[in-house]
Amino acid sequence: MSERKNDMIPEGTSPTEEDKFFILWGRESLKNNLVLANEVLRQLVTLNSALLGGSIAFLDEKVIAPSFKVWVIVAFSLSLIVSFLGMMPYEGSVDLRIPEQIKQHKEKALKSKRRYLWAAGLLLGFGFAFALAGMISR
Repeated sequence: MSERKNDMIPEGTSPTEEDKFFILWGRESLKNNLVLANEVLRQLVTLNSALLGGSIAFLDEKVIAPSFKVWVIVAFSLSLIVSFLGMMPYEGSVDLRIPEQIKQHKEKALKSKRRYLWAAGLLLGFGFAFALAGMISR
C-alpha cells in the first residue's frame, strides 16, 4: 500500500532562475499597483485642472455650441473631483500583525482606487466627447 502512495506523489523540481525572476517581478508588481494607481490619480488631477481651465477660458461660442460647453465643463469638473477624492488615502483599520488582514486591506484599497480611476477616466472621456460633438454641431 505504501508503494502505491509513493507512486502517486509527483516529484518536484527546483525553480529555475527565470522562474524566480518572474515570481519576484510578480510580487513587486502587486506591491506597486497601489502606488501606481495613486500616481495616475494625481496626474489626472493635474490634467483635469488644465482641461477645465482651458475649456472655461478658451472654448468660444464660435468653436463649440454653448450648451455643449456647459457639459464639457461639468464633465471635466466632475472628473477633477473624482480624481481628487480617489487620490486621498484609503481609510480602514488593519492589524499589522495579521498578514491576511493586511492583504485584504490592500486589495480593498486597490479596488477603491480603481473605481475612482474608471469613474474619472469615463468622465474625462465624456468631456472630450461633448467637446467633439459641440464642435461638429457648429
